[in-house]
Amino acid sequence: MQTVAARLGFGFVVVMAVAVALWSERFFAVFAGAWPFIDSGIRGVVSAFPVRALTHMLIAPLALLLGPFQFIASLRARAPRLHRYMGRIYVASCVIAGVAGFATALHASGGPVAGWGFGILAVLWVATSLGGMFAAMRRKIELHRLLMSLSYAMTFGAATLRLQIPFGFMLGYSEYPQMSVWLAYTSWIPNVLVVLAYFAIKQRAIRTPATAGRQPNPSSHPAPA
Repeated sequence: MQTVAARLGFGFVVVMAVAVALWSERFFAVFAGAWPFIDSGIRGVVSAFPVRALTHMLIAPLALLLGPFQFIASLRARAPRLHRYMGRIYVASCVIAGVAGFATALHASGGPVAGWGFGILAVLWVATSLGGMFAAMRRKIELHRLLMSLSYAMTFGAATLRLQIPFGFMLGYSEYPQMSVWLAYTSWIPNVLVVLAYFAIKQRAIRTPATAGRQPNPSSHPAPA
């Protein structure tokens, strides 16, 4: 059952990653003077800061798209070189999009509260991505897996943000900038907490058998009188 649930969950992540990545590429239309399905608040930010905003919006989807395939164990085993190359592209995408995102967050359409949320996200995103790469270079594989999982949890915030937008409309918000005050935090913090909980449970499961299988040493107890 856990295997089925894990596969369904991973399939959902892949579908959402591909869908959101492709949907985000509509920003290429801005170069032609078109703004298809682009919120007026976001349009204002892009118009005021086109280089940093479009760099973030067009590079980040690449990281979102590549990320899931880095977690496929069979692919890593069969094609380790491909895994490394894709990892480098992923990290480069996260760093470029993260720096551009941080610069854009200073002028977020939702104001300073939203800006702080997206700014913190950008800093942690870049830090975990680079940290995960350096951990792999030092052969610290468990740390690498933790940091890259945290990195993708933040990358996937692009998808969870869009999943939460309908709830914003249901709560009475009329446009994205208004709800981005809380989306700037709820889009990625729960993802990070899920990853941390998963690794904590995993570590506990690894340690438990080591102690559960131990039998008491008879010599350590006094003999009955």
